Amino acid sequence: MDPPPQPPAILIVDDDPDILALLRFLLHNLAPTYDVLTAADGPRALAYLAGRPITLLITDYMMTPMNGLQLTAAVKAASPTTHVIMITAYSSALLEQRARAERVDTFLAKEAMFDLKDVVRRVLGLPVQTED
Repeated sequence: MDPPPQPPAILIVDDDPDILALLRFLLHNLAPTYDVLTAADGPRALAYLAGRPITLLITDYMMTPMNGLQLTAAVKAASPTTHVIMITAYSSALLEQRARAERVDTFLAKEAMFDLKDVVRRVLGLPVQTED
């Protein structure tokens, strides 16, 4: 007998545990039919990806041992259909250009994180809600 199919997954990667907890809470409420997974760094994120498909990756840019661009490149090489949202406090036109080159779907400055709910809804095809 085959195991039951896994629900689609969202993976959040950030080295700040408070950001991980906040985003996990937000996304669990926004997309309750998705598994919301968290990882503190790129290698842990790639370990998740090796074990199951990830529909959406939300990653910080500034992390070690690999930054968000390096993580995105590795994720897209393994799973080209995974959507990627990159969030950073170090926003610049050059960084955004590099993110687009790595096929980041949406690039958000941390000060614009209030847009994250709308971006996630759009990427996952969830209905837009007017009352949040």
